[in-house]
Amino acid sequence: MAKVEEFAPQKLSDTDLKPRGRVQLSPVSWRDQFLYHLLPDRFSDDNESHRELFDRINPLRFQVKNKADWIAASTKFLGGTFRGIRSKLDYLQGLGVTTLWINSPWRQLDLETDNNHSIQNFLDIDPHLGTCQDLRDLIDAAHDRRMYVILDVISNHSGNDWFYRDEMIANLARVYQYWIALVDCDGFCIKTTERIPPQNARKFCTAIREYAQSIGKDNFLLTGKINSDNMADAYLDIFGCNLSAVLDIASAPDTLTSMAKGLADPCVFFDLYSESHLAGQCRQDGLYHVSILDDDISSANCKQRFAVHSDVPNLYEQVANVVGVQLTMPGIPAIYYGTEQAFDGNVDNLEDTQFATYKCSREAMFGGDFGAFQTAGCHFFNPDHPTYLRIAAIARLRNQHDKIGKALRRGHHILRETSFCNYPFSIPQQGELVAWSQILFDTEVLMVLNTHALENRGAEVTVDAAMHPPDSTMTYLYKSDWSDKQLRYPPDRQTVTVQHYHDRGRASVRIDLPPSCMAILV
Repeated sequence: MAKVEEFAPQKLSDTDLKPRGRVQLSPVSWRDQFLYHLLPDRFSDDNESHRELFDRINPLRFQVKNKADWIAASTKFLGGTFRGIRSKLDYLQGLGVTTLWINSPWRQLDLETDNNHSIQNFLDIDPHLGTCQDLRDLIDAAHDRRMYVILDVISNHSGNDWFYRDEMIANLARVYQYWIALVDCDGFCIKTTERIPPQNARKFCTAIREYAQSIGKDNFLLTGKINSDNMADAYLDIFGCNLSAVLDIASAPDTLTSMAKGLADPCVFFDLYSESHLAGQCRQDGLYHVSILDDDISSANCKQRFAVHSDVPNLYEQVANVVGVQLTMPGIPAIYYGTEQAFDGNVDNLEDTQFATYKCSREAMFGGDFGAFQTAGCHFFNPDHPTYLRIAAIARLRNQHDKIGKALRRGHHILRETSFCNYPFSIPQQGELVAWSQILFDTEVLMVLNTHALENRGAEVTVDAAMHPPDSTMTYLYKSDWSDKQLRYPPDRQTVTVQHYHDRGRASVRIDLPPSCMAILV
């Protein structure tokens, strides 16, 4: 582990841009990564061994007695640390995560309230989270596992002990160059990019990228939040602001959620990837957008997680399904901490308090006073949770280095026509069996999702006729209704036969799935 200096520089001119220790090279392509966004104060304090695991069979066991105290705790520091995150790398790697996305760690002005919009010192770590050495040790430990780490950075606001001038953007670039040298991070998520003049954003990104390349990080990730319902404009902003990719937060998360729950026509979501328009072409490429789910940075007016209604049938499977869609579509998938445990944070839980919109999905994973599901004193690191197991099984396929993994990460997306009850083949409607393929050269990976939460669905699903000769078979790589053992060790003999329609030049496979079930075949 590299050693870093104990005390922060007192002024910007004192910052040393020489890398401390080794320099981790960038990934070849960020679309090969699976991002996990976490808040260091809310994730782990490395003391979970002293607390019991949340009992999802008896959820009232750890429920707080005084909800007002639980709500008040949502605005305060809860005790998570960098050392805590490091202690959970096994848990994260088991889920299939390849990149940690860590919220802003800089020293804050208010020592009582957790509010990363009030930066006091851009050259120091907030002491609640640990030290600079703790952060460097975390990143080194992640790199030892071939995982990457990106940090949130603030470029347009701070606590009220600063004021901004035009020259602050070159100065601020040096601040973050210093952090690259100090902790060896692999990318930045630049918050509130849309509030920065494009010329300033370009200067900042160029300065960061040039420094990163000078020390060997040739593909340093620079992504940012751009609030635009017209994603074509947002993609143009990528290049105008010199970003690597944009957080796809305007309407895509809600559209994805509605499709996966069977509440909307699937075409509304899949049209986002249509090559008939510029934004769809960019999404198809997979390099320029980060797919977001559950995250509290979403621009939606109503902040709530996917699992907001805990009484929904097959809820755990549904949560895994929506992440499964992210993992099997073009782009850089990113999930929010706690999604793999089906956290249900939403505004209603905080009863419309002043901080409800900001804090409702910032539950503690480790047993703090603001635990998920209105709990305190229990932790949620359960690798046997039904949602965790299913996300891990899908991510395992995506992360493979064979043709299957590459097709899922880099393949060309095609929405498939289906036929049921001898109706003509067509794009399915709301609540039906929806299917899509990822194709890379001679490999087709087929995904099928029953979007109906209550009823079985079956259909003939179109596949590539040239790749699948008559009477050939396709093999199930994943089914969300498999047992826990099968999810960990997939059976290799579950197949379906390809049927050819010689008069129509079409090939298909018959797929039947129970409610809220997802399948992957090759």
